[in-house]
Amino acid sequence: MSASREKKQRQDTLGQGLTQKQIQEQKEAAAKKRNTIVYTVIGVVVVVLVAALLIWNSGFFQARSTAVSVNGRNYTPTDVIYYYANARSPYQQYGSLLGYDASKSDKEQIYDADSGQTYHDYFLQQAMSALTQAAAVEDAAKADNYTLSADGKAAVDETLASMDAQLPSGYSRATYLKAVYGKYMTVARYRACLERAQLVSEYATNHQESLSYDDNAIQAYYDGHKDEMDTFNYNVCFINGLLASSTDAEGNTVDPTDAEKATAMSAAKAIADKLSSDVKAGGSFDALAAAAAEGDAKSSYNGEQSQLGSNLSSVPYKDWIYDASRKGGDVEVFESEGSGYYVVQFGSRALSEAPTADIRHILIKAESPVDDPATTDVDESTNAPTQEAMDAAKAEAQRILEEFNAGDKTAESFGKLAEQYSQDGGSNTNGGLYEQVYDGRMFEGFNAWIMDPARQSGDTTLIENPQDGQQGWHVVYFQSWDDPVWKINARTSLLNADMQTWLEGLEAGYTAVQDSGIKYVG
Repeated sequence: MSASREKKQRQDTLGQGLTQKQIQEQKEAAAKKRNTIVYTVIGVVVVVLVAALLIWNSGFFQARSTAVSVNGRNYTPTDVIYYYANARSPYQQYGSLLGYDASKSDKEQIYDADSGQTYHDYFLQQAMSALTQAAAVEDAAKADNYTLSADGKAAVDETLASMDAQLPSGYSRATYLKAVYGKYMTVARYRACLERAQLVSEYATNHQESLSYDDNAIQAYYDGHKDEMDTFNYNVCFINGLLASSTDAEGNTVDPTDAEKATAMSAAKAIADKLSSDVKAGGSFDALAAAAAEGDAKSSYNGEQSQLGSNLSSVPYKDWIYDASRKGGDVEVFESEGSGYYVVQFGSRALSEAPTADIRHILIKAESPVDDPATTDVDESTNAPTQEAMDAAKAEAQRILEEFNAGDKTAESFGKLAEQYSQDGGSNTNGGLYEQVYDGRMFEGFNAWIMDPARQSGDTTLIENPQDGQQGWHVVYFQSWDDPVWKINARTSLLNADMQTWLEGLEAGYTAVQDSGIKYVG
């Protein structure tokens, strides 16, 4: 067959057309093919959307967004939440005293009525301030090629281990962190926050330890701050001038009128003036003040006072008692903001040269009673240890002291025993050492022994601890006398001022700016 004839035959076949059934079958096949393509595309889109939704709900994107930027450093919501939670922590613990309700949203509670600032705004402000300082110190550390030390890394591990040991029943480390810091916090992110905080603290501590002050600097500080650093001895009696509210026949509270308040204050002033006059005439302040305060629970006289000048900064007689021309025996009356009058007799002022002490100790607690589950109405674990338990603690303390005496009897060897045996969490990792202990810091029996002027380096003893929760016995080692309190206070003040200046210098020009991720905080 010729090519032209074959072509004509194909054209004839096409020209004959398809039956209605064939046409319908072709249409259905084409439609099915189109639907298959559409459904495939829709299926792919749905899978993508479901995956995106799952990722979104997991917090993947939110946790990686930028909440705050500080001079080129971007911080995620979890970074901010870490400091936010730190600012909120004391309010959660002492909420009833601070006007904060932990059961309510931070955004619904007013922190400052004048400005309308909420607790959320306040905690966020504190967090951003902390991040600003952290960024400045991190940058300074980076410029110095300073990285977190091995001890710093170990401290982070210890913090996590300590948290694990105190996890509530049923909580893992991950679930606990989400409960405390919110759903975006993970163990890895929390560790990163801890490492940053540790680095900042470590670098700042290293700078602080590089600062030193000689005696001339300390003396110069004292010369400029005598009023705050001197110790003042004086007598003071407060005469109450307030009237209590009364109750009417219907049980309603009735506050005193202005006239009644003025009359009460005038009566208090008359008593105070007479006390002052009688003392100036040669009377005994002790006897006269005790008599003047007697009979009114709100009036008070507690005998001679001895106060560091810095503790007097808010009393109405501050300037009078600071006056360099003040002489022993001077007496004056001072009003206390409409509530009554103080009668003050000046005694003396001086710079206290009383030394502080460096000591080491080992605490052996007496075994506490165990609660008996059979007595549901009584919790025996709240009872004090038995005498038998106290005797056992003393015997163990004596054994440890004998172990110490059998060795080289040095501060270092005592420190090793403290780390091995002591149950005082505040010192059993540093050899039981407490430095610069001042008079009155410890409980009475402990204080009396270490502050005895006859105490010498190497002295040891056993001391009973009667305090609730601490009942037991101490093995005590007197290491040495240290600087007097005033020198320690002067050095501390100089150090604090220089550290503040250093930090402010690092932060100069640093600004914290909120970004889109801030909505995931709080």
